[in-house]
Amino acid sequence: MARLHEYQGKAILAANGFKIPQGRAASTADDAVAAAKEIAGKKGGEVVIKIQAWTTGRAGIGGVAFAKKPDDVRADAARMLAMKVGQFPVEAVLVEEKIDIEREFFLSFAIDDAARAPVIIFAGGGGSGIEERAASTRRIACDVNHGPLDSAVGEAVASCGLSPAHAAKLAESIQKLFAAARSVEARSLEINPLVLTKDGQFVAADCRITIDDYAVVRHPELGIEISREFDHPPTALERVA
Repeated sequence: MARLHEYQGKAILAANGFKIPQGRAASTADDAVAAAKEIAGKKGGEVVIKIQAWTTGRAGIGGVAFAKKPDDVRADAARMLAMKVGQFPVEAVLVEEKIDIEREFFLSFAIDDAARAPVIIFAGGGGSGIEERAASTRRIACDVNHGPLDSAVGEAVASCGLSPAHAAKLAESIQKLFAAARSVEARSLEINPLVLTKDGQFVAADCRITIDDYAVVRHPELGIEISREFDHPPTALERVA
């Protein structure tokens, strides 16, 4: 499988109707400062800086930081861009606006090998530790061409105690997840968390996506150089093999 970075996955989500935080990737500390200024504008609001690396628990390894002053943005970005995660050097950070979160949700699309069909996993609480809360998740079966039934999505959403307007938006997000995954033939697509903001919007605050090996050639727009996973940066020979 080929993995995409968070900023790449969010571009796919945005193309399929999801709201994502304002932000962009940066490959140098100076570019991170420029991105922060673009986002915060003259108000100088706080931004979040995240390493773009194929790992979970980024906050625990110093891969997530909040900053407001340009000097702090530069220092955090420089530190992160000097990091290595496993054998991989961090080549980019994602600089985004800070989101005012009211509530978090967990959404995941995956291929169920046993059922030979897609499935959506949903939970009324997202963020870290979702693995330990498996009992609270719901599995929503999907037709390979048409996605989940509206009735199944509605039943899952009804357990969250949301207002009718917010429940409708959340149900729409679940349907959009299937559409986004199908658009790039994803093997898995996880949004954790999908957040409800204080002004009533659902925003994909973080995501992870993997693309099926055999689908890579059909999606040159993704810019995936090698469809196989390596535990190290690929050599020149591996790039052409």
